[in-house]
Amino acid sequence: MTAVRVTRGQVVRYRAHVQELGSKLPKSEIARAAYGGLQDSAPRSGVLSLHARVADTQPDDWEHPDLAQIWFRGGADYVIPRADIGVFTLGSLPRDEAICARLEAIADEALAILDGQVLKVSEVRDRMTFDIKHPLELKNTSRTGRVLIRWNASMIWLIGNERPAIDAEDARLELARRFLHWYGPQTPERFAWWAAIEPTDAKTTWNALADEVVDVEVDRAGLRSILAGDLDVLTGAEPIEGTRLLPFDDPFTKNDRELLVADEERRSHVFPPVGTSRGYIPGAVLVDGEIRGVWQRQQRKVTIHPWKKLPKRVVESVEAEALTVPISSTSKPSVRWEPIG
Repeated sequence: MTAVRVTRGQVVRYRAHVQELGSKLPKSEIARAAYGGLQDSAPRSGVLSLHARVADTQPDDWEHPDLAQIWFRGGADYVIPRADIGVFTLGSLPRDEAICARLEAIADEALAILDGQVLKVSEVRDRMTFDIKHPLELKNTSRTGRVLIRWNASMIWLIGNERPAIDAEDARLELARRFLHWYGPQTPERFAWWAAIEPTDAKTTWNALADEVVDVEVDRAGLRSILAGDLDVLTGAEPIEGTRLLPFDDPFTKNDRELLVADEERRSHVFPPVGTSRGYIPGAVLVDGEIRGVWQRQQRKVTIHPWKKLPKRVVESVEAEALTVPISSTSKPSVRWEPIG
């Protein structure tokens, strides 16, 4: 079967649509905003990603009862749907039995130390007798599904959790489906990178989904795969409307940066090359589904750096988003504009 050809614009519109960057969700559907996981790196990017997707997001919504926090992909703090803890934890569990046994043993001791309590990670680590050979080993216990975390932007606590009922192999398949749905069209190599799993594990999972995916040819990106059920959404996606202020680690900007921002100079503003810095952590200004500049903040003081003059309606919409950034602070919210170039 000949692969369907899709354009860069179709891919971008599709991702904006499925990642809930169109009309904001009501608070009752906050779990949908974290369907594919939200990285919650400093400074509180998970909350900012929620703000881009959920109406009336508050500073403490990272603790909403429908959400949970885990260590995911390389030990990063992630906000995920609480109902899907098993998907994100057991879904990234290695197939290597020896590695799994070691992670389970480390989790056993950590949970014994917790004894039903919620303790700081430092307290648990100091009391452990297990020979931790790599800093990520403790963080990788999240993959067992039995260790959750709580991170309040300054301190991390460990929380015990009952092992999820989902079978590990089923969880691996569902995690791959979520990746394909939110980030598609994609490749098994990018899945391995995103989930921080071995390429051989990623390929095994990918192959197991062969009957559920179709190939598409993406302009400037080559042959990729997407869930068959998402193909019509991909080819027929309409541009979203509205403005969003996305944090640096937002899912929308996590993959295919060349597709998102074709111009190399502008791309360097949104994604500074490794080893360089503009003196602040940049976020993306999304206007009707396209990146039109970058933004930064200090507490609740937001600075917008557009690439060119924006229409009045867009300026007003951007400022409304900026003034409602859900960050706890005593500083008064404010917005200033500093065009680039």
